[in-house]
Amino acid sequence: MTAQTSFDERRYAASVTQTLPQFWARFGGMPDVAGKHILDFGCARGGMVHILLEAGAASACGIDINPDYIAYAREKHANWGDRARFICGDIREQSLEPADIITSCNVMEHVMALPETLRALVNSCRPGGELFIGFSPLWHSPYGHHRLMNTRVPWAHLPRKNRAFLDRLVDEDGSSPETIQELGFNGATPADFRIALKGLPVEIISARRNVATHPLKQIAMKAMLIPSVFPALEKYVTIGIYWHLRRTK
Repeated sequence: MTAQTSFDERRYAASVTQTLPQFWARFGGMPDVAGKHILDFGCARGGMVHILLEAGAASACGIDINPDYIAYAREKHANWGDRARFICGDIREQSLEPADIITSCNVMEHVMALPETLRALVNSCRPGGELFIGFSPLWHSPYGHHRLMNTRVPWAHLPRKNRAFLDRLVDEDGSSPETIQELGFNGATPADFRIALKGLPVEIISARRNVATHPLKQIAMKAMLIPSVFPALEKYVTIGIYWHLRRTK
């Protein structure tokens, strides 16, 4: 087993046993997927496809722009036959079978063409179908740099218009990235996400922020939102967003 394969296996196992169970816990549990067709947006190595097929989904399709992730996912799930499908590409450029349920875990904070991508995602859901979209941490939150900085100081990545973060990431040539977008962060705020959702043919079943599963952590996360009564502070205290949507037409 190569070092890369070992790394992929560890990350896959962590998603199946930790990240994705926590994702569903934040929605109050996984919905009934028996006999349904699922689309997972930003599927990475395919962990969501795995757990949904095990839960009884008729089929599950994962889509991601990373070819290495897709290659791993296809090999990992070959034993599922036609029930598991993986596509490498931009969802805006695909013609997909409408899904009964769409999932997306920790992806939307990395999507650059946010309104267009979200529209394509909704369009990939059948009328009456449901979408479960959860993502964190947002860029402006205390550790929105995804721990790429070795610091315990909250918001340490934001000073000097993100240069406090970017200047630490020096490559072999001594150069630093010019923007956070080069590193895959869209920098979108909660207001940006609401604007992207506005006008789409969806009913909002729930739209929650800073959701945690442990009772004490939940209290702390909710308390952190208190300053968001001031609009200018909302982006700094919103760590995660969890949407449960239903397509209306």
